[in-house]
Amino acid sequence: MQISKSFFYEIPVLWSQCDPNGHLNVGNFQVFLHEGRMVALEEAGLSFSQMKSENIGPMILRGETDYKAEIRYPDTALIETQFGEISGSRCKAFQKLIRKSDGKVSCESVSHCIMFDFGKKRPWKYTDKFLEGLGLLGRLAR
Repeated sequence: MQISKSFFYEIPVLWSQCDPNGHLNVGNFQVFLHEGRMVALEEAGLSFSQMKSENIGPMILRGETDYKAEIRYPDTALIETQFGEISGSRCKAFQKLIRKSDGKVSCESVSHCIMFDFGKKRPWKYTDKFLEGLGLLGRLAR
């Protein structure tokens, strides 16, 4: 399986994102992972403004997350995102949410995704330019 290069994004944990025990609320793990995917898409050359102008966007079909350790306020989360198993409009996003204070992996997630063309109401095929931005062009069987 071919995996893209890694993309990294840091997010500080806010007190308002925590439960009464000071742990990052489990729902906010998903928010952080989503932000990490969007930043990775941007860095790979598929900007939000391009998606908006082309009326396309990512959709999660299925997600699997294994929670391993808490993140507490006022720590910072480091999100590592990689893409793989790309075929047509489908791919998987492989992510780790890492507690920056000690490098411990707080969760691992796999998201089964498509890029969707909202105007045509059908999947949008990843371009060679985007695959190049992922570091995968020429390494995938298309």
